[in-house]
Amino acid sequence: MLLTGVLREKLGYDGVIVTDAMNMGAIQNLYSSGQAAVMAVEAGADLVLMPADFDAAYQAVLEAVEDGRITQERLDQSVRRIGRMKLRQKAMWESSRMN
Repeated sequence: MLLTGVLREKLGYDGVIVTDAMNMGAIQNLYSSGQAAVMAVEAGADLVLMPADFDAAYQAVLEAVEDGRITQERLDQSVRRIGRMKLRQKAMWESSRMN
């Protein structure tokens, strides 16, 4: 896969991967919000932006974890990356206020 195989493994990127807006016609016309969200997470995305139906996307990801399609460890990896990003942003913001 492009995100995990190339971006993460080959290039060593360990930052947050964010989707484009999932409410675009190109997505909505082909997939439900739930299908699109699950596919994005399976592909390696950490944050799924603007699903057309947030509740359906959220529920579909939960169900994918419950049925083993997405592992809890996979979600935990995303949470850790997002947490590290937030901590770096906070440190940068605090540093800029001191100068």
